[in-house]
Amino acid sequence: HGDCGCIAHKVFSGILRSDVTCTVCGFTSTTYDPCVDISLDLEPSHGSGKITNSKSYNGNFENDSVISSQSLGICTLRGCLDRFTRPEKLGSDQKFYCQHCKVRQESLKQMSIRKLPLVSCFHIKRFEHSSTRNMSRKVDRYLQFPFSLDMSPYLSSSIIRSRFGNRIFSFDGDEVEYPSGLSPQFELFAVVTHAGKLDAGHYVTYLRLSDQWYKCDDAWISQVSDGVVRAAQGYMMFYVQQKLFYKASDNLAAPH
Repeated sequence: HGDCGCIAHKVFSGILRSDVTCTVCGFTSTTYDPCVDISLDLEPSHGSGKITNSKSYNGNFENDSVISSQSLGICTLRGCLDRFTRPEKLGSDQKFYCQHCKVRQESLKQMSIRKLPLVSCFHIKRFEHSSTRNMSRKVDRYLQFPFSLDMSPYLSSSIIRSRFGNRIFSFDGDEVEYPSGLSPQFELFAVVTHAGKLDAGHYVTYLRLSDQWYKCDDAWISQVSDGVVRAAQGYMMFYVQQKLFYKASDNLAAPH
């Protein structure tokens, strides 16, 4: 639970919002869940039908970066986050009980971030398990990730305003979506990579101190360039609130 006061929850704990909307009457059921990381599916390598489907639900979800990245076949972290917060039509086997219709109906489910943590951790689903084919595999597809990340498009307030065509001007004003004095701007400071296959492999971490990157490979630590990090096959990415990143960098640079 995020209120236990331990260092892990103070740093990593955020809150996800889930909206399930009845496609017949529009009734929405909302739940909130604490989380310490967000697991993201890699974007499909071919064009996804979900883009067309979501556009009829809300034309404001797409942006040029997603369209261009998909047309070029490049998988991006922003594209994965767009996919994570995009409305998804639940299957007929997942009908939910609508309190307004008083029967089980088909629905749209949409995730958003209700409260950002101090450090956002993204876990990329690189290990696939198929029960029908009784096999597992690792997905080695390259993922492009930014060094600076604006999380505001994925906040509940932004998602809901977009859904209702910006007609909502206030949104749970008594609750903040990020800690006091901070913002939805984040800086990348650590990347965990996995080399190898499903049953055997090796983890390496790239760590950013001030503006220098370091490769942490077991007991060996070495300086590396930005380009080496950008080319890495990201398995987990850690983004810290931008103000905290620059504050820490200033402290490291200050004479002692």
